[in-house]
Amino acid sequence: MLSERESRFLAGARVGRLATADAAGRPHAVPVVFACRGDSIYVPIDAKPKGDPLRLRRVRNIRENPRVVLLVDHYEEDWSRLGFLLVRGRASLLEGAGAGGERGEAEDLLRAKYPQYGELAVSAGPGLMIRIEVEGRAAWGRLGEEAGAV
Repeated sequence: MLSERESRFLAGARVGRLATADAAGRPHAVPVVFACRGDSIYVPIDAKPKGDPLRLRRVRNIRENPRVVLLVDHYEEDWSRLGFLLVRGRASLLEGAGAGGERGEAEDLLRAKYPQYGELAVSAGPGLMIRIEVEGRAAWGRLGEEAGAV
């Protein structure tokens, strides 16, 4: 589903905005870090102070309504260089402590992308990780240094 150009853009992006909604459709958005493999995007619930990770609004929303959006943009003062990629998908929670399996591979991807995870646990509490399966996307403008709309 993601083009090579879009995958490269996501691989180089440092932060995105994850939007979730509860069962009643009330929206919630937070800045997140992420890593990708194919058409799966992984968002950690890491060990930064947040309280009980199971009580986070994004986690509760995903349990009620798995439809999410991840928005990643590129901004410069030269507006001819703006661009964004909006990814629509279905989120699920990968749970469980310990290495191995898909969650372990996602942690390895995140550690490779973000050196901060050398000293900070990628998964907090019960070992939560958000997986987004890409179902659609929209892109506009420049994704990195490349010109043109998708």
